Amino acid sequence: MIYKPIAIVAIVFLGVSCGMLPDVHVWLKQVDFEVDPKANKSEAFECHIVAAYSKDLWDRLQSMDAQGYFTSADSLQKTYKDSIEVFSFDIIPGRNKLGQKINLKSYNKAQGAMIFAKYSTPGKFAENVGSSRSMVVRFLPHKMEIVADTDFGTMTKKLGVGK
Repeated sequence: MIYKPIAIVAIVFLGVSCGMLPDVHVWLKQVDFEVDPKANKSEAFECHIVAAYSKDLWDRLQSMDAQGYFTSADSLQKTYKDSIEVFSFDIIPGRNKLGQKINLKSYNKAQGAMIFAKYSTPGKFAENVGSSRSMVVRFLPHKMEIVADTDFGTMTKKLGVGK
């Protein structure tokens, strides 16, 4: 029936416009990895999506490049064991990984999320995930590109609702 989707949209619209929904920073549910055969000099590498549940950890992650993150990943997980969630992916050049599900333990408590790729070539290879529901991460020979769907914040601003 068409009434159910319309009712859901109306409830979300009213909730956002009245400020009843929690201030959610991360909505990510799915990631597609498109991997060029020459990415990272054609060598396999790790990719982590890291959700932070404390402001301190979130501030720390935002200041890191991929090399810094991977150097301290184990200590971060020990220090922030209750405030961190890591989704790890092994990436093989030339092999796409589509439809990778991301299910955070708490979407309304997450302060933010970052993606880090362990490339052997120089570069930052770290990006803020933002508030998109899904994204495509393209691993190219010397860089990482992220293409995200319209994030929730942008959508509500276009509708003229929210804060």
